[in-house]
Amino acid sequence: MAEMMVLSILTEAVVSQAIERLSYLLLHEAGPLASVKHDVESFHTELKRIQSLLSSVDGRQAESGDDRVRNWVSEIRNIACDIEDVIEIFIVKMEFSYLGSTFHLRSLRKEIDSIKTRMKSIFESKVNYEIRLDMRDNAAVAGPSAVELRRSYPDDDEDDEERDDVTGLDDKREALKNRLMEEQEELCAIPIVGMGGLGKTTLAKIVFNDSDVKQHFECCTWVLISQQYVARDVFSEILMQIGFPQSPSTCLSEEILEERRRARELLKNMEEGELIGLIKNKLGGKRYLVVLDDIWRADAWNSIRRIFPKGKSGSKIVLTTRMKELVNHAAPRGCEIEPTLLTPEESWELLHRKAFPSDVFGKRVCPPEFEKMGKEMVKKCGGLPLAIVVLGGLLRTKTSEDEWNKVLKDVNAHLTRFRNGQQHGIEEMLALSYHDLPYYLKPCFLYLGSFPEDMEIPRRKLIQLWIAEGLVTEPITSPSGQTMEEIADQYLRELIDRCMVQVGSKDYTGIGVKTCRVHHLMRDFCVSKAREDNFSEVIRQHEIGNMMETTRSFSNHQLTLQTKTRRISIHAGCDLDPRRMHRCLRSLLCFDVSSPTSLAKFVKSKNLRLLRVLEFGFNSSTIHKCKVPTEIGDLIHLRYLGLRGAGKVKLPSSIGNLRNLCTINLRDNAEVVLPVEIFRLKRLKHLLLPFGTCFPPGYSMATYLLSDARQIQTLKYISFGKFLLRNKILQLEMANLRNLGVQFENKEDVRSFLQSPNFKLAMLQSLHMSILSSTSFSSLQPLSQCVFLSKLFLDGKISRGQSLEFLPRSLTKLILRDSGLRDDPMAVLERLPNLRFLGLHNAYTGTELICSAEGFQRLETLQLFSLEKVTNWELKDFSMPNLKRLHIKHMHELTMIPEGMKNISSLRELKIIDMRRSFEDRIRVKDGIEGVDFYKVSHVSSISFSWTLPSYQFY
Repeated sequence: MAEMMVLSILTEAVVSQAIERLSYLLLHEAGPLASVKHDVESFHTELKRIQSLLSSVDGRQAESGDDRVRNWVSEIRNIACDIEDVIEIFIVKMEFSYLGSTFHLRSLRKEIDSIKTRMKSIFESKVNYEIRLDMRDNAAVAGPSAVELRRSYPDDDEDDEERDDVTGLDDKREALKNRLMEEQEELCAIPIVGMGGLGKTTLAKIVFNDSDVKQHFECCTWVLISQQYVARDVFSEILMQIGFPQSPSTCLSEEILEERRRARELLKNMEEGELIGLIKNKLGGKRYLVVLDDIWRADAWNSIRRIFPKGKSGSKIVLTTRMKELVNHAAPRGCEIEPTLLTPEESWELLHRKAFPSDVFGKRVCPPEFEKMGKEMVKKCGGLPLAIVVLGGLLRTKTSEDEWNKVLKDVNAHLTRFRNGQQHGIEEMLALSYHDLPYYLKPCFLYLGSFPEDMEIPRRKLIQLWIAEGLVTEPITSPSGQTMEEIADQYLRELIDRCMVQVGSKDYTGIGVKTCRVHHLMRDFCVSKAREDNFSEVIRQHEIGNMMETTRSFSNHQLTLQTKTRRISIHAGCDLDPRRMHRCLRSLLCFDVSSPTSLAKFVKSKNLRLLRVLEFGFNSSTIHKCKVPTEIGDLIHLRYLGLRGAGKVKLPSSIGNLRNLCTINLRDNAEVVLPVEIFRLKRLKHLLLPFGTCFPPGYSMATYLLSDARQIQTLKYISFGKFLLRNKILQLEMANLRNLGVQFENKEDVRSFLQSPNFKLAMLQSLHMSILSSTSFSSLQPLSQCVFLSKLFLDGKISRGQSLEFLPRSLTKLILRDSGLRDDPMAVLERLPNLRFLGLHNAYTGTELICSAEGFQRLETLQLFSLEKVTNWELKDFSMPNLKRLHIKHMHELTMIPEGMKNISSLRELKIIDMRRSFEDRIRVKDGIEGVDFYKVSHVSSISFSWTLPSYQFY
């Protein structure tokens, strides 16, 4: 059976991780392991033999479902995990126990001998169970050539990637759009109903982003509901959407992000009644559109609908749901819209688009010998779009007729029950796609189930977590100099190419992934499969409640937690006793924690001494101060520490004991107090802090300062005067520093920093420099040596006479804020050959902006914020030929859009924020009447008008 093959491949992933872990321990824990080094090396060798054996198990026998083979493979996985546990527990005991090393060595010897006996049995069983090797067809493992082939596929062009899958939705799209544009006196609700994977959200999104719809409504808001409905969270999100409308393609500036953070903090401290009053106040008197995506329960709908005012004539609420019985609560019978299953022709069209990447000419070529097989396979999908998309992602990695034939056999074997889009059919397709993953991607994919439903997962954070978990290993065939982060990035790209992970939002280039997400059905599969394989377990609040109903159910779940699951993810503020967790636990992720004592309870538990990952997300409305216990220093295997959402975080000096710590992410907290012992962490790669981070008063850094900081890749955001002694930081050698955010107190610090030979500025890829308003950047010349610098954010005045000519030509993203420039910067900036994103935020005090002909040839995003004296903006012919996104904010002296805007055919998104009504009216279409300047932007598909809601405006 396929399940047996999956078990074999997932076990190979576990064995591979164990090999990598032993290599790491032999290198970095040589002292504690000196007495047993020979045994550990022996384990390392034997595991490699087992890995080779696993990779060559005859695929036909693995699929036979033989229980003996299943048990054999399971025992291999248990041995690999037990080897890690035994050695890491020994290291912990040697670190903290008062008993002599002889006692612990005697105990370790017994466990080593026991494991060796089990390993010997493994090889003997291979003969007894008649396990055959098949060196010709290793279908379960993706060899290097297959990996490189998958990575060599050209990306689809950007427009195609951003376009939603609209196959088969044309009629429903027109019907929904017409319903939204109808003039009705009463507030109207329009349900979109259907099974999971049918395209409900896709349909709603297409129409929500339609330019006619955007023009018709004064306010458009999209809010996710999901099964874990919490009323006040939904109300807060509605207010955030009203104040800060956002699209996945939008790259928000630091200024807007900071406003959003302040607004969220304010909203979290409001009572539910206050939130409802604000919503009614903001939407009252306006024609508005609200989309409530993925609503499950009638009581949730009844709770939400009461908050919406009548509004202006024509206001609408769209809701997507799988629950047909909910429709009767929301709208009169017959008012719902239900996407239908695709026809055979539509199904093939969608599969063809997904299975065959477009070539450099934008064409998709399907070899004739593949078409018959493809059409036969797509019939098994029953017309369900999600199933077809997943099948297309699977076939996208297959390039030979034999590979397609194998997939066809698998589809015929496992999807015989798929009729008319039945739900179990999509589950079979998801399982088949998962089975096809190479061993190194399986654990990475399962890990995604640890995050809350519908969460937008930050790419960088996911990559750091994968690495900390040991899920990313550097292959032998890796190109020279390739970092673990780059390898992990390729893993994510492969999962996206296979349509198993969706792109949430893109970075400023419009190409790179900023956040990702998993379809809720795909996530359900992740959670179920991860639990089945003891890979991870997700605990939610409603499950805790169900466990408490009867002693029997509570006992059953307690037994589940006592199995050797190595990762636990706790959602929605659940409070779980750490004594119920197995001591082999490696990862603990907690989301929306409301108890201030939860962190201390887990950190102090001796059951969790083997943790590698600890991530705590606090509910900031209840957690105002987080003092991390001293016992955090006992978690000597910890590689990732993340704390979010607290008012103030204070780390203890014992943090310096965590010699394996690679990532500290404290960025999303209001304030952080660090001990100087943090500089003992010689393997630290990523240190992320909020602005203004400082040390306790009276501490001297000189004693603890690192002698070797070459591992550091990310260091942000730090204060040059407070965080680092000026006479010491310049002695640090940070040869691998790639991302830096630093705040200066005076211009002398800037000069000393930029001219320091140890900072290796030439290797920087991202630099954010901020200087106090009372001083300025006196010299930008050293920036010219940053030949790899891609992103630059200069926050503060630039001294008069300093030329922007020194900006490196490698820049793709540039933000200048509060610069005080008196001369028009466009003349210099338009000549930067690689610039794709430009933000000028209160950066220029002049009255004219002139963009000359053929300037800004690669610019795609332009933000003009708070250029309050600019009265005239000229765009010459052929300027900005590739501009796609333009955001104009708070420029009250600017009276109109430049004439040259009509020539920029590439422009797709125009955001007008906090501008005068007279400016807006010139480009609005109101009651069918076009503004006098509308002809300049009539080709733009998305035009929106909004007013931000900084804290003081909520009242």
